[in-house]
Amino acid sequence: MVDREMLAAISDLLEEKLEEKLEEKLEEKLEEKLEKKLEEKLEEILEEKLEAKLNKKFEEGLRPINERLDRLESTTSKLNDDITYVRVVLLENDIIPRLNTIEKCYVETSKRYMKSMEVLPVMQADVDNLKITVQKHSELLSRIS
Repeated sequence: MVDREMLAAISDLLEEKLEEKLEEKLEEKLEEKLEKKLEEKLEEILEEKLEAKLNKKFEEGLRPINERLDRLESTTSKLNDDITYVRVVLLENDIIPRLNTIEKCYVETSKRYMKSMEVLPVMQADVDNLKITVQKHSELLSRIS
């Protein structure tokens, strides 16, 4: 019976040792898995926070650019209105009719000048003839007197 008692004692000891080893291994595996899960969760949380911070910084950085774009758009809109005003009101209603009037005057004046340019040599010849005639007459009158 001693053998049986010894076997039972050894069996109990083995069971205890096995249970201890199994518990240790299970605890180690559980700890590893828990650590991995915790690390993954921490990484996710950190990534989310980092992404949120980056988005916030990005938005803050873009705010002045967006404001400038809005001002530029409103200025462009005003500029387009001004250009339309200049095109329609000033050009079509004021400047173009004035230019047409000025053009008419210049065209008429240039035509008169061109006609007078044709007459000018004839007038010059007449004046030269008159000079000669006046000189001759003056000489004749001076001899007579």
